[in-house]
Amino acid sequence: MTVPASGTGPATAALTTPLAVSAVADGMPYPRHEPLSEPPADPDDQSYWRGAIPFHEIAPLLNDLAEVSEYVSTEVVGQSTEGRDLYLVTVTAPETAAESIQQDEWRDRIKHDAAAAQEDAALLAGYKPPIWFNSNIHGNEWDGTDASLSYLTELVEALESGDEAATALAEGYRLYFTVSNNPDGRVAGTRATALNLDANRDFITNTTPETRAIRDLTGDLQPIFFVDLHGYTGSLQVEPTGPPQGENYEHDLLMPYSYAAALRIEQDVVAAAIEGNPLTDAGGILIPYRDIPDGWDGWPPIFTPQYVQFQGSIAYTVELGPGRSRSTDPATQLEENARNLEINRQVGHQVIESTIAYVAENRDAILGNQMEIFRRGDAGEPLREIPADPDPADYAGPDEWAAEWDAADVTGTDFPRAYVIPAGSTDAATLVDHLLAHGVEVGTADSAFTAGGQDHPAGTFVVDMHQPLRGLANVLLSDGSDISDRVPSMYDISAWSLGRLWGAEVDRVGETTDPALAVTTTPVVVAPPTGEFPTGTDYVSFRLDGVAAVQAVNLLLADGHAVSDVGGGTLVVGPDGLARAAELSELLGVPFAATDGSELAGQDVRGLSALRVGYTSSSAYGGEDELALTGLGFVDPARVTAAGIADGSVDLSEIDVLWLGTQLQLEPVVEGEPAGPVRQALTDYFAAGKGVVASAQAGVWAGTQFGLFEAAVVDGPRSANGVVLVETSGAAEVTPAAQASGVIAAQAEEAAFVYGPAYFTGLGENVAVEQTFAAEPLLSGHWLPNGDGSGGPQQAASQPSVISAVAESGTRALVFGTDPLFRTHPRGMFDDVAAALLWAGPEGALVEAPVEEPVEEPTEDPTTPAPTDVATEDATTVDPSPTAAPGGGAGGGRLPTTGVEAWPLALVTLLLVGTGGVLVARRRLTD
Repeated sequence: MTVPASGTGPATAALTTPLAVSAVADGMPYPRHEPLSEPPADPDDQSYWRGAIPFHEIAPLLNDLAEVSEYVSTEVVGQSTEGRDLYLVTVTAPETAAESIQQDEWRDRIKHDAAAAQEDAALLAGYKPPIWFNSNIHGNEWDGTDASLSYLTELVEALESGDEAATALAEGYRLYFTVSNNPDGRVAGTRATALNLDANRDFITNTTPETRAIRDLTGDLQPIFFVDLHGYTGSLQVEPTGPPQGENYEHDLLMPYSYAAALRIEQDVVAAAIEGNPLTDAGGILIPYRDIPDGWDGWPPIFTPQYVQFQGSIAYTVELGPGRSRSTDPATQLEENARNLEINRQVGHQVIESTIAYVAENRDAILGNQMEIFRRGDAGEPLREIPADPDPADYAGPDEWAAEWDAADVTGTDFPRAYVIPAGSTDAATLVDHLLAHGVEVGTADSAFTAGGQDHPAGTFVVDMHQPLRGLANVLLSDGSDISDRVPSMYDISAWSLGRLWGAEVDRVGETTDPALAVTTTPVVVAPPTGEFPTGTDYVSFRLDGVAAVQAVNLLLADGHAVSDVGGGTLVVGPDGLARAAELSELLGVPFAATDGSELAGQDVRGLSALRVGYTSSSAYGGEDELALTGLGFVDPARVTAAGIADGSVDLSEIDVLWLGTQLQLEPVVEGEPAGPVRQALTDYFAAGKGVVASAQAGVWAGTQFGLFEAAVVDGPRSANGVVLVETSGAAEVTPAAQASGVIAAQAEEAAFVYGPAYFTGLGENVAVEQTFAAEPLLSGHWLPNGDGSGGPQQAASQPSVISAVAESGTRALVFGTDPLFRTHPRGMFDDVAAALLWAGPEGALVEAPVEEPVEEPTEDPTTPAPTDVATEDATTVDPSPTAAPGGGAGGGRLPTTGVEAWPLALVTLLLVGTGGVLVARRRLTD
């Protein structure tokens, strides 16, 4: 193998990190001998079908390498959804504890005191820059794992033979390999994880444990170069990406070396002349920055490389070429797959080798650029935007990139001086914990202060944007940009704002060149507790606002306690539920307020019911719907399919309310013949007055097919997506014939998310408008009209985005034209879905209203003279009539019909979004 000479100083390293979660051990010397547990053989592992190494053989191979060579360390850095180990392999020269501690200090200084690190001669000479290769984040893209193991095996052979170049590499660098990022998918042969989510779309939300492990490693390892090995695109494809480039990156430091490294890989792969390697017609490989003008962009940070770049790293996806056999003959499949895998193994091996060689040749410049990115962030310097057709003489480093940089690549942003997040809500606390897990620095104000023309109390969260990871902080919190006019199409989503979509109030303050806010702050390690609970009261109320509040409702109902909806998003719990409510306030951080229960005498008070939710999913994998519903605390949501109804495995009579992410396939109506089982089951379901909450097309399909209501849908382009502005108050005025229920008004945010946006027309008399798109709906994202000019943001302006109806059968229906559960991301919309499900579901038991004791009439004393009509100065007027007690009979509430006798508390303490599966539970504020 070709191994570059290092030229660097002594070998040292161990890992520290300011992240909330450290994925690796801290301060330990190398090698770190942690023998990996070896799982039993699995004959059903789909890796065999590809001809790839099965998962159960990876640990033995790594154990053998570590046993043979003191240069190899193995660690477990997490577990997959199904409990398989996530392996980290490190190749570096042995280190003492003191050397590892020194590497820790240098790595920390590079990020948190970059200006000093740039002048530290010992650091510049002795630091071992990390280079990291990740493989198999898509489970049925096996070949990157085999390429990494091939490289590791050959490198160890070279090290053990005393090869000088290999030894110099190990002494001067730290090479990291996460060899199988999605072992569950590798074994099952699925792209998605066992949560049915695409982990390579999850680096902002972090729902999957596989993604969280890589997120945490990103801060721990702080690589200067990162490669994510994928497949299969026919021809080898190596980033950097095409336009639009992400707007929060220091492209003048990243792009020159990123593109030059891709050109080096191209040169080496072509020179290797690997048999069967399908190169492009021009003889090279595909480099999106050069070869793909749109549709393979670097805009969203949801992908692994685009996320890792915020650590000052050059990072890109490498797509290996030949894919899966399309033959229907098993023998031919195995032969073609094995041949294709061998091609990709050799090509991937070469990509790894060439990347390392290029980094070694340009070590000082690439490491220096990482430091400079951190320094600029800490200093709060304005982002340096590169104009179209730049003069390469104005920029340091290789110059090939400049000829390819045109107007479509030009992006940039203005950083604020700070983001201010009012404290006290569970949504704000969850957001802050999520920021901390990403390594973003957050403080709490030590005193009251004024910023952006608003007064803020002590304890307010402050994200000072003069910090090393300011690009990551901004990409998480900012509104984003409308990029509809940049390119005709995007590869994936174009907006994702946590500041708009996670339910917390987030205020942008000032510009990056402004002075610091006039308040000192204390760094936050974990957001403080938020729960409150009164004493000395028989009734408490709380708002159905936020994920934790929904969890509290569902836990109370599951435990058999009555909860009444008294309108306006306020819920009341009576004496029988006080003790449990107090526990939930402590556990979940939900604030409860004292009340006298007088709200229970209102005309529209409604008892809520524990619900069994049946759902259909619009996503490719079906995971987001179940995860969101389970995370909200709905017990045992049941996936409903046409096949399940037809074969009897799904019984709609056991379902209380439906969430339709997509419509079901109905049997055709044949005159004179009975309806098919799917059509009949749904007909019976709606005839019984059961409710439905749905996405746009599915909801209108159900409404019109089963006579619930009339409406039509106008769809935007399927790929259009973004953060949109919506208006909930006053929406009923759009359709005077029906009064809006206000079911989502109490907790709806000003912004929503859309993917394939839709609005409604042709509304029937019983249809009410709950929400509309704003007059200028698109805040950020990519949304163009359809080819015929329909379905664009201008056409959607002020049109209904959420509608509701009550059918003659009593069925309640609510339909979203927005996308409230998208990839479990827009968590600020989850309570809208929950409120709609509780409204559409059956009524439950009412909280019994307080009964006022009658005022006793005074007993007439025969010795006391009867009162006269003459008023005297000491006379007292007494009203003897008792106050009538309001009525409040019991409703029809019940526990879920699921056979679940005890609901595990853990089921609802975690919403699988965010900080290690964000722990929504937040302790009560201390007195």
